[in-house]
Amino acid sequence: MKDEISEHHDSVGVRTVRDHQFVSMIALVIVISMFLVYVALSLYQSSGTMQLDLSRPGYASAREEATKGNDEVFKGFSADGTIDKTALNEFDTLYKEKAAEALIQIDAFSGEALSDATLGLDRD
Repeated sequence: MKDEISEHHDSVGVRTVRDHQFVSMIALVIVISMFLVYVALSLYQSSGTMQLDLSRPGYASAREEATKGNDEVFKGFSADGTIDKTALNEFDTLYKEKAAEALIQIDAFSGEALSDATLGLDRD
């Protein structure tokens, strides 16, 4: 008799779990996503990326200052027109100028290649 009662309780418990399986899955997904968001935001703050993010509302003046300092605008190569000898020479000239600037300013294999001054992040 006791075996029948325990089997009956087991089947009710299993039935209850099956009835609430979808709700418990949704709750588990929400808990996991909240944990992952917490981890991402803590990494965002601890890595220092937060200080570089100028899209935050408190940095409107810094955004204006960052865009204000770039007076020289590189026009680049025109995408319109025909491809002839003069257009190819113009592109080659522009390419060589920019490549020479990059080589003079940055040694790609040095430790300074990713410094603030090389990347243009310094205020000097």
